[in-house]
Amino acid sequence: MRRFLLAAALAAVALLYGLTVATGSSSSLSDYFWWIIALCVLLLLVLSVVLIRYVLLLMRESRRGIFGSQIAQRLSGMFTLVAVLPAVFLFGVSAQFISGTINSWFGNDTREALERSLNLSKSALSLAVDNAVSHATPIQIDLISASSLERDLGEALPAATNAGEFPQLALFNLHTDKFEKSINPQQLAQPGLSEAEQETLQQSGSLRSLTDIGGVLYAQGWLLVGNAGGPEYALFFRQPIPQDVAQDATLIEAARAKYAELSYSKQGLQTFFLVTLMVASLLAIFLALVMALYFARRFVEPVLSLAEGARAVAQGDFSQTRPVFRNDEFGRLTQLFNHMTEQLAIAKEADERNRIQQEAARHYLECVLESLTTGVITLDAAGRLKTFNKAAERILGISLVPLWGSNWHDWSGQSPQQTLLAEVFAAIEASADAAKPVQVEYAAPDDARILLGKATVLPEDNDNGVVMVIDDITVLMRAQKEAAWGEVAKRLAHEIRNPLTPIQLSAERLAWKLHDKLDEADAQILNRSTDTIVKQVAALKEMVEAFRNYARAPSLSFEKHDLNRLVEDVLLLYEGSACTFSAKFSNIALWVAADTTAVRQVLHNIFKNAAEAAEEDEAPAVSVETQTEGGQIVLSVCNNGKGFSKEMLHNAFEPYVTDKPNGTGLGLPVVKKIIEEHGGRISLSNQSSGGACVRISLPPHP
Repeated sequence: MRRFLLAAALAAVALLYGLTVATGSSSSLSDYFWWIIALCVLLLLVLSVVLIRYVLLLMRESRRGIFGSQIAQRLSGMFTLVAVLPAVFLFGVSAQFISGTINSWFGNDTREALERSLNLSKSALSLAVDNAVSHATPIQIDLISASSLERDLGEALPAATNAGEFPQLALFNLHTDKFEKSINPQQLAQPGLSEAEQETLQQSGSLRSLTDIGGVLYAQGWLLVGNAGGPEYALFFRQPIPQDVAQDATLIEAARAKYAELSYSKQGLQTFFLVTLMVASLLAIFLALVMALYFARRFVEPVLSLAEGARAVAQGDFSQTRPVFRNDEFGRLTQLFNHMTEQLAIAKEADERNRIQQEAARHYLECVLESLTTGVITLDAAGRLKTFNKAAERILGISLVPLWGSNWHDWSGQSPQQTLLAEVFAAIEASADAAKPVQVEYAAPDDARILLGKATVLPEDNDNGVVMVIDDITVLMRAQKEAAWGEVAKRLAHEIRNPLTPIQLSAERLAWKLHDKLDEADAQILNRSTDTIVKQVAALKEMVEAFRNYARAPSLSFEKHDLNRLVEDVLLLYEGSACTFSAKFSNIALWVAADTTAVRQVLHNIFKNAAEAAEEDEAPAVSVETQTEGGQIVLSVCNNGKGFSKEMLHNAFEPYVTDKPNGTGLGLPVVKKIIEEHGGRISLSNQSSGGACVRISLPPHP
């Protein structure tokens, strides 16, 4: 495009120069004026096509919303105004100037001056002609005298001539229309005399005129020379006009003729000059417009290039290197931009390396935390949950993902479980100032647990956060308690069982020895007393037997059984009871390795406790469900009515802990022991709608 603009500019300059030269009437190019005009029009058409192409290109880019199209349009509009307005202004002024100047050329003053100059020239020429006539008159008189003396006029002519005054003299015979005598040393052309001129000559006696021969202006004339009774003659004379008078007259006549010619073509001359001016102006305007649009696009190219680079940088691409279009401020700005992107790319690589290192360190820390069996939880200074490991979720029994980013102070009142969790966090956070960890009782959704926690405040450069370390010591504490209770149960059973039999036998012996020796009233008292002693001894034996069962490891015989069938068999015993039992068994057989007697004892204990707890509801009901979950076989027994108290949730599996008025507190500990002997696990919980749930998990039979 640059070459085209250069060629168009050179062609426009050449055509305008040729047009200027062809405007002069004396120029050799004046005959080709309209050809030059045609070439100018052709160049205008080519520039129009290029101009329309640029305009359509700008409009298309604007419709497509291409970045930079608006600034290109504004610059094009500004350059167009800068190019067109001065050209239009100059065209108007020049057209007015040309019209006024041409009109001034043909004003009345000029015409009057030329007319007066012409009249003055005519007067001078008439005077020269009169002088010539006055000089020829003596010759006429001499010839008339010779004619009256009947002398030969041909011989009298030379004698009457003043040598050198007239370059040409001739004696013309009017009857024969021939020159009979001629003095013409310069060999000037002989004039003729028409009939009309002869009549005029006969009437006036003389004729006079001016003629131009060989660029010399002559005054010539005819004088009548009469001959009595003979032929009539006419004297012809020629005398040169003075050179200065002749030149002035010639110039004035030429100027007048030129003025008359120009006056005749005045309107055409104005049109001629205006067309030339208009073509020159259009060429200048169109060329300026095309160059303006071209340079406008060239001007915004660096801006568009930088904008594209900035867009790439904004999207994270720092590999962009923008081309330097020219060595100016835009070029230096582009170089600075390239240097900036290079530095950003280096910084991004360094940041990426740091990020990878931090990611590796974080992944390493996460792996370490995930491998820990101890729960780790971090809080920020405001108390918002930041990080935690899976062990923490396992120990707490709930997923902490929904609580991530929330403040644990706001958990109270959200739900029962979140309230319990907030209490645990408060107790552990309070241990930040203590040297020893704190032991907290926590009711998980599936079981009551004993947690050991310790909080540590992070330094200031870590936002003064708090790290909590939590461990589940439920199994350890329960094992310690079970071991202690087992030892107590063994000794207590041994110490109690020994005197029970003598007491029972002594009471029976007293009743047998004295029943016939006492009166009826005393015998009844004795019978009631001995019966009471026997019954209480039997109760003590049962309690001692329960102690023995709790203290000793049961001898179990494991066989393959379907848990669905075992539960169904036990449920048959509760048909027709005041409590309604509903069962939902798994669609497939749930095979477990179990001791039938021990499992039935567990089921009886759980079903009996559930039915007794449900009696507090108007419509007591117990639901039983078996299913597989997480590779384990799960039995769930839920009842409406009464739920577990908070103390029961934490200490239900400890001996002598019960919330029933007549309970011994040994049923659930024995059940737990049997389930654990089967490799399973038992947990207690309360339903949100009311009532309690017992959940037993057993491993499937291999």
